[in-house]
Amino acid sequence: MGIANDSVPSRRAVGTLEFLGLVNEFGMGGAQVPITTLDAAYARQVRKRLDESGLFFILNTSFNDADRFRQNVAMAKEAGAAAIRVASGGRRYEDFSTLEERQAHVTQVLGRIRAAIPIAEAARIPIALENHKDFTVDEQVKLYKDYSSEYFGACVDTGNNLALLEDPMEVIEKLSPYAFTAHLKDATLEEYDEGFLLGDIPLGEGFLDLRRVVALLRKHKPRLPLLLECITRNPLRIPCLTDKYWATFPERRGVVLARALRRVRANKPKWQMQLPASPDAALLREMETKHIEASIAYARDRLGLV
Repeated sequence: MGIANDSVPSRRAVGTLEFLGLVNEFGMGGAQVPITTLDAAYARQVRKRLDESGLFFILNTSFNDADRFRQNVAMAKEAGAAAIRVASGGRRYEDFSTLEERQAHVTQVLGRIRAAIPIAEAARIPIALENHKDFTVDEQVKLYKDYSSEYFGACVDTGNNLALLEDPMEVIEKLSPYAFTAHLKDATLEEYDEGFLLGDIPLGEGFLDLRRVVALLRKHKPRLPLLLECITRNPLRIPCLTDKYWATFPERRGVVLARALRRVRANKPKWQMQLPASPDAALLREMETKHIEASIAYARDRLGLV
């Protein structure tokens, strides 16, 4: 199991080589991280470090700018990356107030995908598009089918679609055939007046059946690179009882909300992450290290991953 750089928010800005050193310190198997500089010599240093350490590498970048994406793909190839992780957008229910705004965004995303796939195909490095609280699982699967390419698939996040009121196991089952990598995370759920809180939590301390999660991920891709993504932060607010939340889901029925709220009420959290509004770097580093170490221990002892 590797680690995504979002798991270390206090050290998110460190260079690629420094992050690989941190991965080694934790005793993990790979990394998802941006490349520090678009310089072939630096990318070769990254490859050398990967070869020496036996780590896998997922390059984390954006495909919003085709020229910049092409440069990142070249660096990924030079560095020996297994895939390139991208996201189509942010939190759908926060970013858009109307269906028209959402539709304009989708048109942009489709154009970015069309531009990115030939670049990835030429380099023979797959694009792993994350389910990033943007597209529902069926919308996401349609993207993989419509833009059918052996170099375009999924970065399966095991918890994100809870924010879209979807069953996490169904999401994993549907996305795993297209997967090139996955974010392994656990989650907590708790009601509040406008919906529910969605929290990151160390592996084994939330409500997800992680044995089943891993089995589903490996069902179609037995050697799928898995990445720990446990983000040390306060729980996210999912305002599913507000009008704005539903503005971009015109075809959804009330049964979706009913099932989601039943899931929330059936899985009361043991605890939630609670951070000060502006935690100092030392406190944040201490907390994230504790959460990563707890996740590693669970993955090793209960999931056989580390």
